Amino acid sequence: SSNQEAELQQLEDSLRERLDSLRQESGFPGATLAVSLPDGSLVNLAVGFDGPHSDSPMPPGARMFSGSTGKTFVSAVTLQLVDEGRLALDDMVGDYLGDEAWFSRLPNGPDLTVRMLLSHTGGLPRYVFKEEFWAALNESPDRVWDPEELIAYILDEDPVHPAGNGWHYSDTDYLLIGLIIEKVTGSTYHDEQARRLLTPLHLDDTAPPPGRVIEGLVAGITGDEPQFHLNRTVMVDGEYIFDPRWEWTGGGLVTTVSDMARWGRNLYGGDVLSEEMRRELLTFVDTETGMPADTGYGLGVQGWDSELGIIYGHGGIFPGYQTQF
Repeated sequence: SSNQEAELQQLEDSLRERLDSLRQESGFPGATLAVSLPDGSLVNLAVGFDGPHSDSPMPPGARMFSGSTGKTFVSAVTLQLVDEGRLALDDMVGDYLGDEAWFSRLPNGPDLTVRMLLSHTGGLPRYVFKEEFWAALNESPDRVWDPEELIAYILDEDPVHPAGNGWHYSDTDYLLIGLIIEKVTGSTYHDEQARRLLTPLHLDDTAPPPGRVIEGLVAGITGDEPQFHLNRTVMVDGEYIFDPRWEWTGGGLVTTVSDMARWGRNLYGGDVLSEEMRRELLTFVDTETGMPADTGYGLGVQGWDSELGIIYGHGGIFPGYQTQF
């Protein structure tokens, strides 16, 4: 009806105004925002420009790296496999990866469970903050990394805390989950992700990056004080500054906000997961103690208190881009 259309337009204008005020306060070049409403309609908008030195408006359908929001897909694939009886959340990680030559050198290795990896309660250090990794990445930007090469950066280290007794966010956890998914299914993680989630849900703008040249990717910037000796501009002559595929199951996707809005609608309210698995997804632990809590971190999902109740989602950062899902 015309009333509904007017309300939708009012909502879109209000969201655009709020987002643009954030842009002006923070100084980022541009942003996109999408909201999936209860009746299935989608608000999809953009503010600002499509790059740091551009005067072209940011398109609402701009593709960007979504960083760790990709963990929500990894968790969904894992929970589907649990539902199919092909693994269990409290299985020992060693049951799947114990034969790997490096496993005996993995911090807390013998005590880790699948659930601990998904909830970041296993005490594994973060490879992604290792200076040596970034030095190697900057030195060889075309290098394509195997997950085991990244895990190698934390082998023989002391764990951050005992397995299951604490909380420490670590992409290393999700690399191990990716390896378990591949071991259980006999196919690649990205094939499973596409077959189970991206293709049936028609998330057509969501995909792992094919390399340094990515169709439709807008140029991001790193911040006023970029970490890891990176340039402020992450795109040079249409190429990303390094091959981004190393992120893999730590995130590893290029997408649009409209695809992510539809993904959230399906993950939390659709039939991607059984009711039992959705309860597991949204069972939280405290992000300091790792103990059960009403909000905090679930299985690849964050939960926050708000005036309207608990908000579910996940943050994501990849050099040049920031996402809130």
